[in-house]
Amino acid sequence: MSDPELIEQLARYYRVSGEYSDWAGKPVSVPTEYKLPILGAMGLNVESDDSIKQAIADIEQQKWQQPLHPVSVFTKGQSYQVSLYLEDQQLGHLFEGEIILETAGHHSLTLNTSDMPIEASRTFEGRTYHHLTFNLPDALPLGYHRLSLQSDKMQDSALIIIAPETCYEPERLGSGNKLWGCAIQLYTLRTDHDWGIGDFSGLSQLATQLAEQGADIVGLNPIHALYPANPLHASPYSPSSRTFINPLYIDITAITDFRECEEAQRQFEDPEFKEQLQQARDEEYVDYSLVAWLKFGFLNTLFDHFHKQHLSPESSRGKAFLDFCRNRGPALERHALYEAIYEHYKKLDINNWGWPCWESQFQNPESGAVKEFASHNRKRIQYYMYLQWLAEDQLTKAQEAAIEAGMLVGIYRDLAVGADTGGADVWSHRDLYCLDAGVGAPPDGVAPQGQNWGLPPFNPQVLIAQQYQPFIEMVQANMNHCGALRIDHVMGLLRLWWCPKGKTADYGAYVYYPLNDFLGIIKLESHRRQCLVFGEDLGTVPPEIEASLPPALFYSNEVALFECLGDHFTLPQDYKPMALTCVSNHDIPPLKAWWNCLDLDLRLQLGIYDHNRAQQEKEARHREKLALLKTLSNVHEFPEGMNPQDISTMEYSRDLMEKVHYYLAKTASKITVIQLEEVLQIESPVNIPGTSEEYPNWRRKLTDTLENIFADESNRSFFNNMSVIRKGG
Repeated sequence: MSDPELIEQLARYYRVSGEYSDWAGKPVSVPTEYKLPILGAMGLNVESDDSIKQAIADIEQQKWQQPLHPVSVFTKGQSYQVSLYLEDQQLGHLFEGEIILETAGHHSLTLNTSDMPIEASRTFEGRTYHHLTFNLPDALPLGYHRLSLQSDKMQDSALIIIAPETCYEPERLGSGNKLWGCAIQLYTLRTDHDWGIGDFSGLSQLATQLAEQGADIVGLNPIHALYPANPLHASPYSPSSRTFINPLYIDITAITDFRECEEAQRQFEDPEFKEQLQQARDEEYVDYSLVAWLKFGFLNTLFDHFHKQHLSPESSRGKAFLDFCRNRGPALERHALYEAIYEHYKKLDINNWGWPCWESQFQNPESGAVKEFASHNRKRIQYYMYLQWLAEDQLTKAQEAAIEAGMLVGIYRDLAVGADTGGADVWSHRDLYCLDAGVGAPPDGVAPQGQNWGLPPFNPQVLIAQQYQPFIEMVQANMNHCGALRIDHVMGLLRLWWCPKGKTADYGAYVYYPLNDFLGIIKLESHRRQCLVFGEDLGTVPPEIEASLPPALFYSNEVALFECLGDHFTLPQDYKPMALTCVSNHDIPPLKAWWNCLDLDLRLQLGIYDHNRAQQEKEARHREKLALLKTLSNVHEFPEGMNPQDISTMEYSRDLMEKVHYYLAKTASKITVIQLEEVLQIESPVNIPGTSEEYPNWRRKLTDTLENIFADESNRSFFNNMSVIRKGG
């Protein structure tokens, strides 16, 4: 191994951390040799002491030889102090500068370096550089501004971001009101009109009917773009792109072109199609292949109609599409280009899973081969842009329906922690992702070897060099057409556990990111889009997150089933007020399965637990159930007929489900959400973490339609009680 001191020095420069506290609060030191593959994944040559010394010299010189840092993020009202690095011969010169405001105004600057104190100096290869600082005008407005400086011997520019102090928070929440709603996996929704999968029209219907019951929010799983040509890739947390939308959620019958197109109407009335449609609806689990065959068959027909009737003659509808394409810019076109190339290769080889399987000339989006493909396949690229236009339009209408029905927040969206290696995001920004590492989690009590989710991380240095543009675009896209954004694994704004390629996660280390800069961008976009923000902060939360997020009005995420404190659960008044709280989520079994230990039986069946472990977990679960009953009694919500001293009385019941949620409704948390699975008393989970082929993750549907759910008087009474309790009744 190379000199440990050199490795540690390089690791500090690239913010690869060697110390952290584990899930039990014990300090952990990462061995120095574990950091080498992490540094190598960043593109550094770490093969020898000499190469490591060169990498250290390069990063040091880069800092001092670049006059302006590429991007600086400031909070409104604080000092806007900018660093400037100059060589000896540049000292004493006048620099003319300009700040071009995002709003098209500008501020002029004149800097006399003779009047600027030297903060520090360094010499490299006989050339001395000096660090100076200067302040920008206090009157800079919120937004993205361009700073440029020049003299007769130097010219440079930087992005200046001015952010508000906090994220946006609706006035009603800020004044102490409490909200409730539902959180759903969109694909699970059943309606009388679905095509075998939940869709945006079903979302509109759910939001409207929930609003009638007094709800103010409806939450979604990630609706990121997956792979239209590979519908079996179903995990919403392993998307092809976090910036675009999964077109399988489009409601075909709600498209204007469907109503206009005679061919589509004929196809819809075809008996064979009707039979296939009914089969898709009747399936217990989403049949993604069948759903994709049904929907994309129609979408191809509708695009041909749209292209002929609207796009070619540039009707008002055609112009609306072109406006959408211009507004979304090159990112949309590149995403659609990826989809078209992926489709091409999927037809050639069904095992093609992404761009690493393509011929080398197609792996680079800037190559001549890719540009030639784009010129020859313009219509197909427009088809995929058309899908995004339809999806955004229907999502927009769903949010509008929620607000018009009286919801305060409406839809909240979910931002996944990463993107799939073979997808559009990574292909479009190859230099931004470190493909020889995967994001995951360090070892803990549940996963002794840690977790590797296989998602390539952002390279922090490249992200800064690109002035955070990919991050900004991603945040903007996910705050569109909604009232709130949930950020999965929010600790990733501070640090991510990098797992080296070919190694288990226990060989990983934490890599740190610019938390305050990320928060500034999120706060700015939150206010611009009036979008509430909360983060999934379950598990080990580092102190930097706890210190930074609450003052920024960044809501937390709490799960009631994790709140067991020995012989009782957290009392309602002790929950965090600034939080979204639920009983369970997509990674936790439904309440009925939890109560009946069905999740533990399933883990035993799948080989995740052995018999001893399963029995230990069941004994612990029984103690948790007793603790929960004790807490329900303390808050006057004890389920009828249960006696903790008599096991025969402790069967799961509808009354238990309601009482647990009334306890949830009484918490101090400003927002509480329920899963529709609980109302239907579903036992099977939508996802079992750590499994792939062993269990049909991300496929299980609800067991009844929205029409029936909201027609049921017991459900309506339950929803009404949630509203009454949340309002203090």
